Amino acid sequence: MSKNINTQIKLSRIEVRSLRLRAYIGFENWEREKLQDLVLSYSFTYDVGAAVENDDVQFAVNYKALTKQIIQLVDNQSFDLIEALADLIYRTIENFNPKIQHVEVTVEKPHALRFADNVMVHIDSRERYKTALIAMGSNIDAETHMQMALIQLQALGIITQRSEFITTKPLKFEDQPDFLNGAIELKTKLSFLELEFKLKEVEAIMGRVRSDNKNAPRVIDLDVLAFNGRIDDAEDFLDLPFLKEFVEKLNPDLLST
Repeated sequence: MSKNINTQIKLSRIEVRSLRLRAYIGFENWEREKLQDLVLSYSFTYDVGAAVENDDVQFAVNYKALTKQIIQLVDNQSFDLIEALADLIYRTIENFNPKIQHVEVTVEKPHALRFADNVMVHIDSRERYKTALIAMGSNIDAETHMQMALIQLQALGIITQRSEFITTKPLKFEDQPDFLNGAIELKTKLSFLELEFKLKEVEAIMGRVRSDNKNAPRVIDLDVLAFNGRIDDAEDFLDLPFLKEFVEKLNPDLLST
């Protein structure tokens, strides 16, 4: 039976609290082979719409498998700093599944200081910049609208790089003017989903009108090409080869992962 994956966005927060492990923290503890108690907690948000609608684990983020991976990384391993350990766990969660957003990690080291219950490190993804590549396109008063879009995008973060604007022929619906295309690298504190919403908002503000013809002329088109080291839509690389050129210019490492 085919599954229905067309569903409304339903964000939910998954939390794993007080995971108790032991590790060697600090060089002196490696030398003395002294394991220390650690208490780890983490949480993340993801769109559970498809998982809820289908009541099927294949649409969910497998937090059990994620927790096992964290245990293998930490338990009985050696780290100089709990800051480094917390960052390792954070990156592991962030890279576990592209659906994951709003990651929080807390690592507690009980009785690490005299007169204190514990020392802890807390990481919140909303306080960290993410790297996004955003593709831009227009074929209605294109030069003006591309410059306007750049101004709007500056409000979403910090533009650290941009490609040259190039003229491309329309590929899927040819009876329309040529496009002006480009891309930027943006450092942003927005999650992937928040960034997508903001781009649609910018398109609406600039007057984009959507019709049944998805390839019709447009005032502006803004799409997340890559986010935090992941290509968002590999099919576009096949259909729109100039996007690969933008990635090669702005972040060539993406093409080798």
